[in-house]
Amino acid sequence: MSLLTGASPATLLGQPIENRKYGQEDKFRQLEEILPTPNNYRSAAGEPGPEYWQQRCDYVIDVKLDDAQQRIEGKEQLTYHNHSPHTLRYVWLQVDANIFRPDSDANLLRNFSPSGRISLETLERIQAQASFDGGANITRVADSYGQKLRYTIVKTMMRIDLPQPLAPSESFRFEIEWNYQINDSKVSPGRTGCEYFEKDKNYIYEVAQWFPRMVAYGDAHGWQHKQFLGSGEFTLELGDYLVRLTVPVDHIVAATGVLQNSGEVLTEAQRERLTQARTAARPLFIVT
Repeated sequence: MSLLTGASPATLLGQPIENRKYGQEDKFRQLEEILPTPNNYRSAAGEPGPEYWQQRCDYVIDVKLDDAQQRIEGKEQLTYHNHSPHTLRYVWLQVDANIFRPDSDANLLRNFSPSGRISLETLERIQAQASFDGGANITRVADSYGQKLRYTIVKTMMRIDLPQPLAPSESFRFEIEWNYQINDSKVSPGRTGCEYFEKDKNYIYEVAQWFPRMVAYGDAHGWQHKQFLGSGEFTLELGDYLVRLTVPVDHIVAATGVLQNSGEVLTEAQRERLTQARTAARPLFIVT
């Protein structure tokens, strides 16, 4: 029996803004993060103003887990709604799986202790990572009519040039197909990965950040397209998700969302437990 789970979020890390300039206290420093200037989009307290807006993206995703090769293969249809007052000529997406590419900032910024010493375990891990064919393979990017779209991948970010400007209140639908090799969590640890159990002759998969997703776009900072370094959290657009997961018959899937086809994937006894669990005072096992 194998288990496929969703990864838990990590703690958001950040550094406070220092009130200094050229080694001295800067008495004329902007106080945007302390006393933001109110405008039509937000009040001084940070509450939405009369002209507040937020982008939206809806997803229809089909993804398959290849247990023999430890690979993810997926395709998705995205419908991006431009609620901003701006005309957009391109959009940005996060391709978080590219953090495992050799040229990712997360890999290039990795360093060692000042002593110059390194353990054998760390050295073996670095050698294994160097030979790992990581990162997402984007095999198709097209509009809803099947016309190919021009795109540029910048490490963990991807920019798609729109065939025509997207005006305010308009929507744009497009499709992406991709695949990638799942990392061995013992060699390349992270929020996502797989682990092989020699005794049971099977894998456990903990898959996170596995599909290309829209970068948030807002009035304060525009596109939030900083490179993914492995820690911290994301600002993402809200939307509806319809996700179809195809896994081997002996796998158990744990994921967020509402199960739509319990009659196809659960036995009658398991469906009864699921019904009981919805009103139970304590957690119940569904699949035993």
